[in-house]
Amino acid sequence: MPDHRWKRLARILLLTATLGIPLDALASVSVPLPERAAAQVEGLHLLGAGHLNWLFFSVYDAALYVTGSGYSPERPFALAIRYERNFSAAELARTSLKEMLKLNPGMRTQEARWAQDLERAFPSVKSGDVLVGLCVPGRYTEFFFNGKVYSRIDDPSFGPAFFSIWLSPKTPVPELRKALLGES
Repeated sequence: MPDHRWKRLARILLLTATLGIPLDALASVSVPLPERAAAQVEGLHLLGAGHLNWLFFSVYDAALYVTGSGYSPERPFALAIRYERNFSAAELARTSLKEMLKLNPGMRTQEARWAQDLERAFPSVKSGDVLVGLCVPGRYTEFFFNGKVYSRIDDPSFGPAFFSIWLSPKTPVPELRKALLGES
């Protein structure tokens, strides 16, 4: 391959990684739903899936499972994430709380309780691990780690605030949101 083609390919790869666009945009993303989650909520089915890159790093694949014909925060849904990087439980909790409060500033009174909930909610993850959050609105949010129940939060206000990280129109990852909602 001539030198100018290598340089062009390198620029495209750099731009793609920097913009958070997956290199394999045409490849399908598949993150399975744990059997127990599917058994808890009848009719959960895949709505959309996508991939998140951050700068030069592939971070995770995500899939949104819903009941009904589309996403509604009033109906049960599940978000499944397969990580491609390692994160400590503390990193996941800290980042989640920061984003939840950014997107839901009127809920700062929940900060201390949500911080405790998040510290218990997540394990540390490594590449290949799957974390699934199942939200039953008005009741609970349950987390599954590699197919097994890991934790449950019985605060009805937690689920909508937590999942707003990916599903709010103000999400910091709008392209991923579009993919999860089946809009891309």
